[in-house]
Amino acid sequence: MAQDKPTVLYVDDVPINLKLFEATFKKDYDIILTESPKEVLDILKKQEIQVLISDQRMPEMSGTELLEIVSVEHPDIRRYLLTAFTDAETVIEAVNKGRIHGYIKKPMEPDAIRQSINSSLEVYHLKKKNRQIMEELKSVNKELLNMDGLKSEIINSISNEISTPLNRIMGTLHLLKSKIEGDELSEVVNILDHSVFKLEQFSMLAKQISVLKSPGFQLKRDKVSIKQVIQFGSIETGEELKEQGISLKKNPESPDYVVEGDSGLLVSCLISLIRFAREHTENNGTIVIDSTMQDGQLACWVEDQGANYSDALFEVLSNHFSSSDTVFNLTMGIGLALSQMIMEAHGGYLIFEKTSEPRGCLKMVFP
Repeated sequence: MAQDKPTVLYVDDVPINLKLFEATFKKDYDIILTESPKEVLDILKKQEIQVLISDQRMPEMSGTELLEIVSVEHPDIRRYLLTAFTDAETVIEAVNKGRIHGYIKKPMEPDAIRQSINSSLEVYHLKKKNRQIMEELKSVNKELLNMDGLKSEIINSISNEISTPLNRIMGTLHLLKSKIEGDELSEVVNILDHSVFKLEQFSMLAKQISVLKSPGFQLKRDKVSIKQVIQFGSIETGEELKEQGISLKKNPESPDYVVEGDSGLLVSCLISLIRFAREHTENNGTIVIDSTMQDGQLACWVEDQGANYSDALFEVLSNHFSSSDTVFNLTMGIGLALSQMIMEAHGGYLIFEKTSEPRGCLKMVFP
């Protein structure tokens, strides 16, 4: 929830009810009071309100009529109906027309009201966060569409890969339309956080591809320690691997090889390889990372535990990632496609091998 106190707008044509409400909840919320439903609509045009509580019986218009207007013009606001009349017909009308998120009985019970408002505010802020993410994604997609030198196949891959986390966010938000409390709300928040994390990862990959594909791109050529690349890659993926109980096994005796290139891009390449290995490692398993020099070529490699492979997939990966295949291809996902581009920019390549266990092993091979 936001650090500032949320704002609650309460409309009631009985002044004493307004004063009582303010005295009861002023420490919890910023309170705005009015006796006029029409003034509510003016207030909503001028400032952000998180929660609206409306009395049902008022002379200008009923609470149901007011909430119906607000549901159309300000759909994110959490809407509550205050009424002493809890007959089924009144409640059904309020739900159908005003799309209320709850109703409050007279006389008011402060603790019950606080619980309803606080639960509702969690939903309000989650919806707001999701809307901001959607706007940022639209902006990123617009920039990508206007980027010179960016192939249409990349745009198609972006659309395909972004759909899964977006659909999870949208599906979760449908759940939020009903009252969600306690453990169920925590589960919803976790789903949203995980989806947002995937979108943030994907946005970074898309930006890096756009840079590599942009006209005039020139690779930075600094002295880069492979041991440091492995260290940074391990740190960046540590938390997500920890969630599955997966550990990274590194060889402390491995020499510290040095290559020329862009440290940030090489770390990003290794991260994509670790995330691919994670998909093929069981919970509480181990991913092995090491670097070796063989036949005059340096290889930094990531070995998984061989989960979720088939003979056909081994063959596809071996054919796709080989020393002779330098064609840009998004078949294996945008993360590995980016890794392939990064290695190509460094004069090297990615290679996939099936080890004797059998396990899968992706190697960053440098010239």
